[in-house]
Amino acid sequence: MRKRHSSILSILSYFLLAFIALIVVLHFVFGFQYVVVLTDSMKPHINPNDLVVTRPVDPAQLHPGDVILYEITLANSTYRITHRIVAIKTDPSGQYYFVTKGDNREYTDPWKVYPDQVIGEAVLVVPKVGIIWPYIPIIVLFLFLFVIVMLAYDLAILLFGGRLIRPKSMKADLLAIRRKKIKVYYYRRSRR
Repeated sequence: MRKRHSSILSILSYFLLAFIALIVVLHFVFGFQYVVVLTDSMKPHINPNDLVVTRPVDPAQLHPGDVILYEITLANSTYRITHRIVAIKTDPSGQYYFVTKGDNREYTDPWKVYPDQVIGEAVLVVPKVGIIWPYIPIIVLFLFLFVIVMLAYDLAILLFGGRLIRPKSMKADLLAIRRKKIKVYYYRRSRR
């Protein structure tokens, strides 16, 4: 039973390690971004506290209907917004830009989104993950420590041949109890 329990924990620790590695690789190597939506502008498809995963995309490949993550600066503040492209237009200088709109809004956004402002295209929406988003660093730290402990445990089992704690021999315990009883018996007998 104990061996089965430790093997399940080992498999779980390897799965968690692989999952964390996948998230890190997708972000740092392939440029995926993870954004929590704070407003209801994209309801009913994307709700507040949903996590949106975006992948980098060539802006020339985007079409009306695609949901994009873009960055815009308004009044010395930079915002990351996830909205749907409703049109692609050209400004007087000949450069194209995107007209965006939230699914839950009546009007299009009042700004132009140029290709250099596009961060990525939405590929996955994970519902309600934003609720725990502020606690993600702590959760990842504990998962990381759990994985390290499980890997150290597996390594110790591998090095010591599966015997970390030497079980007590039942025979030795019985002999010790028997000796004690014999001593008590002879002690009482000698006192009579």
